[in-house]
Amino acid sequence: MVWIKRLSLLVAGLLAVVAILLAYVMLFVNPNDFKDELKSVALEKANVNLRLDGDISWSFFPWLGLGLEDIGVSIGSDPEILQFDRAEFGLAILPLFEQKIQVNKVNLVNLKASLNKNAQGQGNWQLDLPDNSPAASSSASTNTASNNSSDNTVEKIKFPDIQLDELRIENAQVQYRDEQTKQLINATLNVQLNDVQWDKAWPMLMDIAVTQSDLQGKSPIKAKATLNANLAVFPERESLSLDSLVLSGEVESDLLPTSPISAKLSATNVDLDLPQENVLVEGLALSVLGVNVDAKIQAYQVLSEPQFSTVLTVGEFNPRYLMTRLNLPLPEMSDDKALTKARANITLEGNLDSITAQPISIAMDDTNIEANAVVDLSPLRWDVSVAGKNLDLDRYLPTPIEKGKDGKVEAITNVDIAAKAESGDLIPIDLIRSLNGHVGVLFENITVKKLKIDKIELDSTQSHGLVKVSPLRALLYKGSVSSKASLDVRGITPVFNISPTIDGVQIQPLLVDFMDMNKIAGATYLNGELSAKGNSLDTLMASLQGDLLIDIKNGALVGTNLTKTVCEGIAAIRKDKINDQQFGQDTPFETMRFPAHIINGRVSTPGLKISSAGIQVTGDGVVSLPNSSLDYQANVGIAGSELDKACHVNEKVTKLAFPIVCKGQFSDDPAGLCRPDIKGFGKLFADLAEDELKLKVDAEKARLKVKAEAEKARLKAELEEKRKAEEERLKDKLKDKLKSLF
Repeated sequence: MVWIKRLSLLVAGLLAVVAILLAYVMLFVNPNDFKDELKSVALEKANVNLRLDGDISWSFFPWLGLGLEDIGVSIGSDPEILQFDRAEFGLAILPLFEQKIQVNKVNLVNLKASLNKNAQGQGNWQLDLPDNSPAASSSASTNTASNNSSDNTVEKIKFPDIQLDELRIENAQVQYRDEQTKQLINATLNVQLNDVQWDKAWPMLMDIAVTQSDLQGKSPIKAKATLNANLAVFPERESLSLDSLVLSGEVESDLLPTSPISAKLSATNVDLDLPQENVLVEGLALSVLGVNVDAKIQAYQVLSEPQFSTVLTVGEFNPRYLMTRLNLPLPEMSDDKALTKARANITLEGNLDSITAQPISIAMDDTNIEANAVVDLSPLRWDVSVAGKNLDLDRYLPTPIEKGKDGKVEAITNVDIAAKAESGDLIPIDLIRSLNGHVGVLFENITVKKLKIDKIELDSTQSHGLVKVSPLRALLYKGSVSSKASLDVRGITPVFNISPTIDGVQIQPLLVDFMDMNKIAGATYLNGELSAKGNSLDTLMASLQGDLLIDIKNGALVGTNLTKTVCEGIAAIRKDKINDQQFGQDTPFETMRFPAHIINGRVSTPGLKISSAGIQVTGDGVVSLPNSSLDYQANVGIAGSELDKACHVNEKVTKLAFPIVCKGQFSDDPAGLCRPDIKGFGKLFADLAEDELKLKVDAEKARLKVKAEAEKARLKAELEEKRKAEEERLKDKLKDKLKSLF
């Protein structure tokens, strides 16, 4: 036991010597006396210039403390890149023997950093060390060791226990000037951490203000933010966690549509696992300009092969209010309540090769949309499916301008529309050439340009300038429409091709809703092929080519009564008048059938036939789509009973086919669009009179011929009778002579 006593005395003696030495150093050694040596070593070993204008203070027990005031750092002959008014550091001595680091405070006050990068990309913070310097040798040896051990398993680093009572950075100011990118960044920040320990959460508070501009300080973007969170670091697992994160910020700039913009970002929990390269964010919420977005994000292998999945929820917001806040011009809309409610839910997952959004749920006003999308990133291609219902596009379009009493409003509007059509392309060619993918759409209850579509379904492929739609189906107005269509912009001029089929669509309400044209009614059937080329509405109309076969059943010519028109022509020839009350407004028919041959937007319809119990019509003419006009002639034959009751004519007149001319613009009143061809009517009646006169002459000739034949027969009979009588007389005379001879 004596050796233990002696060993204790030895240790006590050593500690006493150490304490005496520390006391001597603290009492009799002034650290400021070593300023010149510190400056010389920094300059010689690292080419770093130190400015030590303030006092240096230290302590050794029980805390290893260091205090510096008024410090500046520069590299070589460059201006100082780092300055601070005061730096304080305190480290407990005794815990070091237990491999524990206990720091009572780290405090940096009024830190100033000036970082510059020249046009060649060289930063003023980069050291130009000689090749034989210790730092260079250390770097080289480190790289060599790293290379040599690249195939070996890296031994895990044993982190000492750390306890930091307080870390405070006060009024740190950083200026970054980049000659390469021509930008200047000034930042001021304050940071405070308390009770920092491994494997435990500690509070963190930071505020920062950043100004970014060009090198002359023009066009600045100013931002400021405050961060509150609880941070936990787990060295053994190489992971960290943030909880109760709240980030509030504000951005201000003349370059923004509105300024300032305030936003708040919060998260319940953020976990980062470095070995697994995983990131998990839960309870993420963003609030900006009246829009609230909630999200959950999971990311895997973010540093090697990134993969992610996220669920986004956009709470109900007012798009009108958002656009107003952003100083964006609101489009002219006919409904003031349109674009006032919107919300969305999106589930995303993907990697560097593709992104899948499934499902996507969007609600806009009264419209609901469900969609799925898969986007391949290399090369870019997509596959999108969209289903929705209750879409009234007219709510989002400008209110149609009605024609004024003097017609001037409509004239000005047409000029404006024409000017707009000439000033811009109808088809974005460059955009369509960049498309590559597939889109499928199924929508119910759509209204567009007053056209009501019960259901529409289309399947479209886009391939670098060629867009195909096959099929396109729609249910509307008690019938259906189907077609195949294509748009080809691979050449200089866009080319359209479409093969439409219409089955039983009621044409009257469709035309009324879509074109405000009420000229024809009935169930419509159509087949054909159409093509057009151009990049404006006018050029497309003027280039329209194709053939159609149209059949309309159980319909009517609305606003036009062909029987009345015929009677008006007859009355005009007779210099008479008709009673308008005897006629209805329309011309009903059982069938209307005609082929349509289209050349350069002009539709000719040879072989038009309209049939019903009381009327038969044939016709031919041209409908000009570019001019919105028609020039047509119909030949109307009306059954005797109908025409007799209306016009009181004889049977011969009812057998005529009367010419009716329809000529004018689509916008003209249907009642005045068609009128009798008076010259044609006159020719008909002239021909009828000539025919009657010819019939009378022929009848008289026939009567006279019969009379002549009868007289000839009588005379012949008389002559024959006289001849026979004379023959008898001569016979008798001959007999008498013969008797006298004997």
